[in-house]
Amino acid sequence: MTPTPLRALAAAALAAAAALTAAGPAAAAPQVVVAGEGGQPVAAADAPTSVQVSGTGFQSVPGGFGGVYVLFGWVDPASGDGWRPSAGGASGVQYRYAVDVQGQENAGYQRFVAFPGSTTAVEANGGEVAEDGSWSTDLTIPGATLTALDADGGTVEVDCRTVTCGVITIGAHGVANANNESFTPVSFDGAAAADGATTAPDAEPTATADPGTEPTAEVTAVAAPADDDAAGGGSGAAPWVVAGSAAAAAVGAAVAGVAGARAARRRRDAEAAAAAPATGTGPGTAPGGQQD
Repeated sequence: MTPTPLRALAAAALAAAAALTAAGPAAAAPQVVVAGEGGQPVAAADAPTSVQVSGTGFQSVPGGFGGVYVLFGWVDPASGDGWRPSAGGASGVQYRYAVDVQGQENAGYQRFVAFPGSTTAVEANGGEVAEDGSWSTDLTIPGATLTALDADGGTVEVDCRTVTCGVITIGAHGVANANNESFTPVSFDGAAAADGATTAPDAEPTATADPGTEPTAEVTAVAAPADDDAAGGGSGAAPWVVAGSAAAAAVGAAVAGVAGARAARRRRDAEAAAAAPATGTGPGTAPGGQQD
């Protein structure tokens, strides 16, 4: 993606706020449906799961700047509606989401759904918001644990077995829009509560649905940090608004750590299979017939 100066991004965000206000409120409160296997909002606890996410009742601004980010993560139930960016909620504090690299070909943990005809539509990897406020995209849920950025740009592990996680939608490219903010809980198949303390924020798990904030025409424009693509060749931290070398390094380390852990697990399974007595399961099969 082409780097965009901070001043230009801030000006675009302010212009987007004016356009959203002029567009008026969405027709209805935004609704999100998450469909995994069997059409239910359920994901595997120990492996990535691809789900289909669709939204209705969102505010669409034809030709407007930005759109909607679709993320998987956690919102602080103690904050009520205060987790929302339009209400002052901050990433890494009142809400957290799985880190991913910037770009269309990322791991699928983050999607950008652009407004129709937007100048930022070339960056979208989740399609467009139709003029009637509907959209649909795929999203990958990493599992019952995820690596997220904290408020200082470092990383923290969120354990969805001890807190409620789900699909988060917020305004894209630094434009906070209450009409497009929602949280839809997702459960995990076969997930057992983890023993011991968790590094996720200290909040009681909750299965409450999306907080019921009414749609409004009011929009808050927030300054978008400078893009880090110039040094990283388009592989900086996402979702397209997190910048700075420390954050980008944290994201890269987190993604590399996940890949390294999976590779180590495959090596251990292969060594165990080679050392175990023959049981007729055939070469290359992990113990118990499970594939990694």
